[in-house]
Amino acid sequence: MNRTLLTIALAIASLASTPGASTPGASTPGASTPGSPDWAQDADVVEHLGQKIPLDLTFRDSSGSDVALRSLFDGTHPVYMVLAYYECPQLCSLVLDAARGAMRQLDSWGWHLGDQYRAVTISFDSNELPYQAQHKKLAMGATWPFLVGNAANIEALTDKLGFHFLRDPRTGAIAHAAVTFVLGPDGTISRYLYGTDVPPRDLKLALLEASQGKTGSIGDRILMHCFCYDPATHRYGLFVKRFMQIGGLLIFIIAVVMVASFARFERRRQ
Repeated sequence: MNRTLLTIALAIASLASTPGASTPGASTPGASTPGSPDWAQDADVVEHLGQKIPLDLTFRDSSGSDVALRSLFDGTHPVYMVLAYYECPQLCSLVLDAARGAMRQLDSWGWHLGDQYRAVTISFDSNELPYQAQHKKLAMGATWPFLVGNAANIEALTDKLGFHFLRDPRTGAIAHAAVTFVLGPDGTISRYLYGTDVPPRDLKLALLEASQGKTGSIGDRILMHCFCYDPATHRYGLFVKRFMQIGGLLIFIIAVVMVASFARFERRRQ
């Protein structure tokens, strides 16, 4: 996990001055001093790729209605999930802004929310209420669900995702990593996208991967085979070997066409 992201989270947490109680479901500091760098390093992400999140969990949307997590997964569309608490001083807003920007770019490419994929934002602060979700949703101009939940359901979800966060008992702020999640249509964890910058191409490729190309066009499926995810950089890059294979195949096809054309020309000449 990129330690720089955790340092950013810690710095933001130290700006909050409103005291708050420890949140059930969040990790609590051990021997390390709250607010210290050693303590913040425990707020990390452990990837659980290929595992399924528990779809029997229930949250509440911005209107206060119960929403079963299972209802967001229809077996066809991948789901882009953003974990953010709505009273976060800054970092969560940066993550949400990046996610919204990437989704808007996908929309301009013809990849529309609801048609090719779904999205959801869930608060990992069990103290937050539906009106806070509503306020954040309106401020973001979002059209996807913003949810809140109780401590048990939040813990069950974040544990399965490997998303570990810590509340500073002195300020009530939460130290956490900047990461969003791409899930398969059945709730399988497919990809982690790190940082406060979400490249639209990476999001599209991650969603294509999660759906196994089922929600994209033929061109999208070809594009998916030309790029691969690099765990070291947490970014998608050109799959050089595959690109060379495709290039070699094209050269072979061109050569066959040229030889066949030359043979026809010779037959006609004779």
